[in-house]
Amino acid sequence: MEDNSEELEALWDDGYETWSVEDFFKLAKGFSEPDGGPPRWFCPVSCGRALKDSPLLLYLPGLDGLGLGLISHEKALGKVFEVRCMHIPVQNRAPFEDLVQFVEETVRLEHASSPKKPIYLVGDSFGGCLAMSVAARNPTVDLVLILVNPATSFERSRLPTFLSLLETLPSALYGALSLVLLPAIRRLVDLLPKDTLIWRLKLLTSAAAYANSHIQDVAAEVLVLASSKDQFLPSKDEAKRLKKSLQNCRICIFKGNKHNLLLETDNNLLTIIKGSAKYRRTSYHDTIKDYIPPSMSEYRRQSEGHWLFRFATSPVMLSTLEDGEVVTGLGGFLVMVR
Repeated sequence: MEDNSEELEALWDDGYETWSVEDFFKLAKGFSEPDGGPPRWFCPVSCGRALKDSPLLLYLPGLDGLGLGLISHEKALGKVFEVRCMHIPVQNRAPFEDLVQFVEETVRLEHASSPKKPIYLVGDSFGGCLAMSVAARNPTVDLVLILVNPATSFERSRLPTFLSLLETLPSALYGALSLVLLPAIRRLVDLLPKDTLIWRLKLLTSAAAYANSHIQDVAAEVLVLASSKDQFLPSKDEAKRLKKSLQNCRICIFKGNKHNLLLETDNNLLTIIKGSAKYRRTSYHDTIKDYIPPSMSEYRRQSEGHWLFRFATSPVMLSTLEDGEVVTGLGGFLVMVR
């Protein structure tokens, strides 16, 4: 791959929010069609070509299994990561152990080919349990885990009760659930058939139990992103628990956000990774070589959020006209030098 680092200049267009939540649901319909195939990786087209020597980023999805959770972030992440997203077909019934092996086979292969590069695992909800489990089984691989509202708190959530309800619910009433449930659960009901959702919830039961029982074996660098108003899982409390339980863990709490943090367009994942000094191309973070200049979306967000402060504190240019009048700008100076 040729060196295209000159393409990443200050205020580059990172394409953040090029795709929206509405686009997610449009694509999700096609991705939800049963195809009978096994779990697989796909590279989002919008990611484009990454800069030379970019590390690998593997996205591990939530219960929907679609792999579309990075849709708002793909173009930005694709500039500085080799992005691959995991897709679990709707009718696939692979046990949790098989999913762990599927991910770790890729991790080990990539580590063997580029042992000096870190591998990023972005685990979203269920994917957070999967990421932690892979890390626990591969402590010698340089992994950076980004856990987004990880479902390791499953037993302390409403989901076990929902699973019991779902198993006794007549199939004819399944579609009506989307009218009465929390938004995060409604999305799953809209995307997945009843039998698939029951299977995925049971899969999550195994995933959370496995991840929690091996938490002491996770030696990877971890960043937990938790929503303060997650109605799906007790994510804020879970982030604090993980910080105490994991060897090398930082947390970031997002006030006002709900469960689908990556689909809420006010949080740019690349900006979060940069801001937490988690981006690196080798075994350690190099402040100079790993620097990523600010993008246009970051500039716009900062400009919109601090315009009043800048207005109040920015310097003002004044000059005096020939008649002694003081004016804003350099008009008086220009008159004097003519």
